[in-house]
Amino acid sequence: MENQNLTHSLLHQSIIASDDIVGLNSLVNYLVITYFAHFFGICLIRARNDRFYHTAPLPTILLEIQDNDDFEKALGVAVDMGCQSFIVTERAAGAFFDAFLPVHEAALQRSMEKRVLVLLESSDPPFLSTISQLFLYTLDISDGNPVTISPRVIDVIDTRNYSFPNTKSVNHFPDKFANMNKRRLRLGTVPYLPNAFIEDKPLGEGNARYILPPKPNASAMISGTELWLVVLFCEIANCTTEIMIASEWGNVLDNGTKFGLLGAPAKREVDITLAGLYTWYSSFQHLAFSAVHSRSGCTCIVPKPRIIANWRTPFLSFTGSLWGAVLAAFVAGAFAVLVMSRSRQRILQLGEATRYTFSDSVLVMIGFFMEQGVPMPNELIASCLLFATLMFAGFMIGSCYNGGLASTMIVPQYEKSINTVHDLAETRTTWVGVTVDWLFSIQLAYQPDMLTLLTTFREWEEGEISRRAHERTVAIIVERMEYGHVAHPQMELDAMKGRKMMAEDIYWESVVGMCSKTWPARARFDRLVLDLKAFGILAHWELIGVARYLSFKSQQILRYSRETSGDEFTPLRMANITGALLILLAGLSLSLVVFVAELAWYWCGPRIKQCVAFCLVKCSVRFARKRARPTGREV
Repeated sequence: MENQNLTHSLLHQSIIASDDIVGLNSLVNYLVITYFAHFFGICLIRARNDRFYHTAPLPTILLEIQDNDDFEKALGVAVDMGCQSFIVTERAAGAFFDAFLPVHEAALQRSMEKRVLVLLESSDPPFLSTISQLFLYTLDISDGNPVTISPRVIDVIDTRNYSFPNTKSVNHFPDKFANMNKRRLRLGTVPYLPNAFIEDKPLGEGNARYILPPKPNASAMISGTELWLVVLFCEIANCTTEIMIASEWGNVLDNGTKFGLLGAPAKREVDITLAGLYTWYSSFQHLAFSAVHSRSGCTCIVPKPRIIANWRTPFLSFTGSLWGAVLAAFVAGAFAVLVMSRSRQRILQLGEATRYTFSDSVLVMIGFFMEQGVPMPNELIASCLLFATLMFAGFMIGSCYNGGLASTMIVPQYEKSINTVHDLAETRTTWVGVTVDWLFSIQLAYQPDMLTLLTTFREWEEGEISRRAHERTVAIIVERMEYGHVAHPQMELDAMKGRKMMAEDIYWESVVGMCSKTWPARARFDRLVLDLKAFGILAHWELIGVARYLSFKSQQILRYSRETSGDEFTPLRMANITGALLILLAGLSLSLVVFVAELAWYWCGPRIKQCVAFCLVKCSVRFARKRARPTGREV
């Protein structure tokens, strides 16, 4: 039973005259038309022996309780079909109230406002003859230990002629949240800045009291962009906030397991939970959502790309695949030059000096690629065509390389950056957050990138994220808030300066509060949320929360983390030719080693050949003697 919810008792004497029945039906029809007309459907619940039925022209589902009847299942079907208000006879009231909570907790329908009208029958025939007036009461519930329940008269009915003098001026379903008389509102949360912040205060100085963990000697001061909603609600409705700080975010599983923050409202330990909760499908099966109070985008801050080392400059003109194509063209050209040289020698019957060796072919191709002059025999047409083709290909490749080299030397080159969801998935970068609940929004996704992200996510505590924020192998989850600010884990500003935000969100969600499906105050709470959002108060609260619990410095760093300036063009320096110098050094070293090896072979080669020949002759003689020696059987 929710906002403006009141169970009324109308005394109905079954043996009274027909005029009395008409008068009672008139009252019931008036109440139904006045207070039930805006509902999608009405449930009339009665026992088999009851004959009451209202005549108001509204959609009504009739449920009769019979012996051994599965009433709870039937009521659940009716609720899912749209029953939002109930008229219950006295004989059916017990079964109805026993089934009310479990049925609504299992139902898919989540109507916020429910009303119940109970018709009571007196078993004493002279009852109406001894009582001239019937009083309709509402119950005022006040905070205390125990809770105080006080009846309050809202209408008087004359039983002698069934006249209702004040009925039209009386609100038979008064707003119970206009004044909650200090009744408690149980709030569940986890510390999550800037949405939720809790600190201890001396008794009487806070705005809430603790449920969990129990702190009898301290009160709680709750604040934050979301908890301020509850603070304001209790100021308006005159209620007392009680706070439960969950140890984990938790979940509600399909097998009925409930734990952590999300499990608290499902177990009725709290009335509502607030802590940056999204409209998760898995939670919606077991809980009700409040009105959306903000939009949130889940993204990551990733390491900023570093400038590529200068020694790699000669290799940056082409990509890896293009280098492979150039190498293939080089090898094919060298082989073609070698074949053409030998064919030319055979056809023209030239001497051995005119034939190209393998090294000659390689040097010819290097000359073409470096746009240098090389000897090109022109006796054969095929030779002319081959060398013309190689010259053109070498010119194109060399020109492309020179252009790419000029741009890479002037404009600083950076490592590949992670900008999109595809980049994050393709690089298989580990992305970390304080809870696995970050995955709830994509756990049913079927896109390949999302499936990859499900496997690369890691849950870290906030302290570990702060310690390892300098590592370049992880991406850290941050929340892009609705009005331009960013919620992030606590970390050093120096570590934050080494990171930048991704260009797009991994996903975005609506931020809500989660409560039980039968929380009475949900309708009033939702109206408050929508009013605050319409007047821009939530935007102001976001600004205040960020200023108080994060910092404008961190917001500035993240806001401009993707902007670069001052490195578009740079003058050439000694470092720009580091790669060329390294290639020169490597070439000189390799040539020196090969030259020393050739000298050694030139001086030691003949001796080695003589030693090898002598060993081979000696081994051959021994083998021949062994075969010529007669065996004992032959003797």
